[in-house]
Amino acid sequence: MTGPEVHPELERFTAPRLSLDDVDALEETLRRFGVYDFPALPTGLFSAVREPDPVTGYQHTWLRDSVHITNALWELDEIDAVRAATNAIFRWIDVQRDRFESAIAGRSDLRDPMQRPHIRFDGRTLTAVDQWWPHAQNDAWGYALWLGARAMLSGILTFDARHLGALALVARYLGAIEYWHDEDSGHWEEYRRVNASSVGAALAGVRGLAGLSRSPRVTKEPALEAALKAEGMSVTSLDVLVTKGRQALEALLPNESMGNADPSLDRTADAALLFLIHPLFVAPPPMIGRIVDAVRSELSGPWGIRRYNGDSYWCADYATLLDENQRTAGFGEDIADRDRALIPGTEAQWCLFDPVLSSIFGRRFLATHDPHDAAAQLQHLQRSLRQITCATPERAGGACPEAYWVPDGSAPEKRVANENTPLLWTQAMLVQAVAAVRTTVSVLDG
Repeated sequence: MTGPEVHPELERFTAPRLSLDDVDALEETLRRFGVYDFPALPTGLFSAVREPDPVTGYQHTWLRDSVHITNALWELDEIDAVRAATNAIFRWIDVQRDRFESAIAGRSDLRDPMQRPHIRFDGRTLTAVDQWWPHAQNDAWGYALWLGARAMLSGILTFDARHLGALALVARYLGAIEYWHDEDSGHWEEYRRVNASSVGAALAGVRGLAGLSRSPRVTKEPALEAALKAEGMSVTSLDVLVTKGRQALEALLPNESMGNADPSLDRTADAALLFLIHPLFVAPPPMIGRIVDAVRSELSGPWGIRRYNGDSYWCADYATLLDENQRTAGFGEDIADRDRALIPGTEAQWCLFDPVLSSIFGRRFLATHDPHDAAAQLQHLQRSLRQITCATPERAGGACPEAYWVPDGSAPEKRVANENTPLLWTQAMLVQAVAAVRTTVSVLDG
């Protein structure tokens, strides 16, 4: 299996070394392809897919995806777009206030994900979607808290009591559900268990708010301190949430989930753990290498990187096995039938993770100046470029897919991009990887 065919216009960028002129030309090419296009909805948030087919459900907004996209726009210095998206997230928190407060007060049945604050919604109108969904996803609220705290600290958002109170509400919710051992559906919206990737994302969020609460802008402004206290938060209580999260994360890593009552839910390697390294920077340094090595050795394939071994989402014959309604449903805790249909070795290979690994190795290179790190950075960037689609009779080329899957289980060596193409989350990771390679090439060229 040789992997996807490289787009003809990208072939020149698969050379063993790139110059700054090459990086400029690469960015220009990707811009023509639309990889740098992140069309915002009227609210400032984003659909999961550019120009989505409503049948797929990817016209909806996922909180997690929107935070990753907004973070990429920040990298591109698109500050107005960052401000608009982050303000929309604050408005969505306000829309969900009743769900937050009911959960905090113990009036909600947290076993029912529909009673939790919703992480997937209509981003055009900031209204809930009338469809069952596994909304128990603590990572998503961790991301929102992380982004909001950074936006306030940077001055992108107004430093006011309303914003600070919204962040404190999210933190209080994460504390009330005891995020450090709460079973959630995680990044992949599946079986409920304690997921290290969720604990880590929530930790990044509460840590960000703890840092914000120590800002002189807060400590010297009574109204801002009052906004924290109104939500039952203080520097001390936030520090407790940080400590509990850090201890739980250190006990779980480098595994995603262990010690479950059902051992089949235990999981070692999971590509979601990469996000704790980039962009969240919350993984303990001794664990970074172990997470990266596990993903590269256990999950990497010629077409992309598996989310985890045994993943049945977009497995072989997926479009035949499941009709459109089933494919767009929130499987949540009921994926046993889908799992039984998995032909081992035909898991979808995703396009999100090579650019994340490229960025991780780029940051490592800046610390080590080890040429092996620069080589690994370029290798994963070039794998990402190979994943960009070539033109077919059905589709224009130049798009970043969600994943490559096997449409015919009898021919596992043949894969195609799935229907969730182009995925804005993939684009977001790729534009950051290109920026990181530019920095590395600048250092190498002196």
